[in-house]
Amino acid sequence: MTMHNILSNLATHGIGKPGIIERYVNCEIGFIDDFRIIDVRTLIDGDNAPSEYVLNIVRVTSYLELHEKVVICSSVGVSRSNAIAVGVLVRYFKMDFYKAIELVISKVTICNILQPHIIALQKLVGC
Repeated sequence: MTMHNILSNLATHGIGKPGIIERYVNCEIGFIDDFRIIDVRTLIDGDNAPSEYVLNIVRVTSYLELHEKVVICSSVGVSRSNAIAVGVLVRYFKMDFYKAIELVISKVTICNILQPHIIALQKLVGC
């Protein structure tokens, strides 16, 4: 699996099922390359509480505010990680919701954010 850079300090990645991250030979604890890992595998590809999205968006933005690079990781890197990336682009980078989705899709070739995530994010950001 490949890490997909959305911005110079924000990326998404699929790291497999929990416990598989050990396969990264160059991975220090909590990092892939020089990007801090934010693991969002606890989200499900269905209905999640709004607070779960907020928590993960805040986790990412907290490290961005410390000027760290962040990679948002789900099992495959197709839906959940990219949904949180959209939320970060809207909340932290003040990007329009639909432009944020377009940016993520253009940078992450395997992106396919599932509808429940899009609906939850739309409610969260008010569009």
